[in-house]
Amino acid sequence: MSPNYKTDPKYRFYNGKHMESHLYEGIQPTEFYDKLENVLASQTNAFKVNIALGYDLVSLTDGSFTQYWHPNLANTYAFKTPVAINSRSDIRKKIISEIRSMELANTLNYPKSGYKLKAITGFKIYI
Repeated sequence: MSPNYKTDPKYRFYNGKHMESHLYEGIQPTEFYDKLENVLASQTNAFKVNIALGYDLVSLTDGSFTQYWHPNLANTYAFKTPVAINSRSDIRKKIISEIRSMELANTLNYPKSGYKLKAITGFKIYI
C-alpha cells in the first residue's frame, strides 16, 4: 500500500458521524483498482462498503461528444447493497474480484440508446 495515497490532488475525504467517503475524480482507468484497494486496506475495523462509479459516456451519433456522470449512490453504484468486509482478504474476494467480473457497461445506469461507456474516470467509496 502506498503511504502517500491521500496526497493525490484528485482525492477528497469526507468524514461524517456514521459514514465516511473517499472521492477520486479525473483518474486514469488503470488507477482505479490500486486506489480502491489502498483506501479499503487502510480501514482498521470491519466495515460495510459500497462504491459509486463516475464515468464518461460517448455519443454513438457524434463520437466527439462526451458526457460525465458523477459518482453517487442514487444511480452509479457498483453493488445494490453495501458489502460487509470482515478481513483484508475480503477486500480482494468480495470487492476487487467482483467488480472485475462485472460487465460494467451493462451494470451502469445511463441512456443506452444514444451512448456507450468510454471509461471509468472517478469513484466514491462509502464506508
